[in-house]
Amino acid sequence: MKRIFLLIALSSFVAFSTFSQGTEGKQKKDVKELLPKAGDFALVIDAAPFLDYAADLVSFDGGVPAVSPDFQSFRQDIMGKYFLEDDFAIRGRLTVGTNNFNNYYYINDDVKVLAGDPNAKTVDVWKQRESLYEFAGGVEKRIGKTRVQGYVGAEVFFGFSNEKNTYQYGNPITDVNTFPSATAMNGGINLAAPERTLYTKTTGGPGKPGNNFEYGLRGIVGVDFFITKNIAIGGEIALEARGLKGAKQTEIVEFWDVNQVTTKEVLVSPGNTALTIANVPITSLSVSFFF
Repeated sequence: MKRIFLLIALSSFVAFSTFSQGTEGKQKKDVKELLPKAGDFALVIDAAPFLDYAADLVSFDGGVPAVSPDFQSFRQDIMGKYFLEDDFAIRGRLTVGTNNFNNYYYINDDVKVLAGDPNAKTVDVWKQRESLYEFAGGVEKRIGKTRVQGYVGAEVFFGFSNEKNTYQYGNPITDVNTFPSATAMNGGINLAAPERTLYTKTTGGPGKPGNNFEYGLRGIVGVDFFITKNIAIGGEIALEARGLKGAKQTEIVEFWDVNQVTTKEVLVSPGNTALTIANVPITSLSVSFFF
């Protein structure tokens, strides 16, 4: 909703600017000068994270405090285009994303509860660290000679992602409490008596980091609105076919073994494969700079 308000405000400003440019003949000449030409280069960035922040500042989000873009949970697409002809360009894109969070849970403090304090609590923590890198290359064909210019295109892409989940427990395993109270986190996959998980991760083999590998094709439809000769706003969506070859997943678990706490590594998954076909947004709202 907040992006809609911003888009309405921005569109109103652009419409007013267009209306005030002068006679119809002069407008047509001006519009022609705005459009890209052979030999032009364009730098495109996804403005959505920054618009979200701006919308929070003016309380389009119902009074929710503004949160500036950061690298805890972040995705950014940066694209370059080179126009071989006035209406035909080659393009390359880099996507970088992170999804990091810490979740905290209260759980009974077993030692203090046993000592007579039924309300005593300690804290369990679930931490997730996820990263994504994607590279794409393709072409696009421009359609139209007005300030609003559409385009169609296609691109191939490949990328890598990895994930690690860490679980920390407020109640330690001891000889008198071999399976202490603990929170069922991440859908409960961290608990399987008599073991509990310390962390899970993608792996390429013993002692080696691992990545999920993704690849595919996209058919693209997009639009640009030229504000000036050097700046346009727009967005694009795609129909994509995406393949996935998942890395192996392992976990480290801990448990009480006769007279001590023991850890071991367990293979969770040998790696999955998948193929999906779906409509996806590439940039929900982009800003393009032409040179």
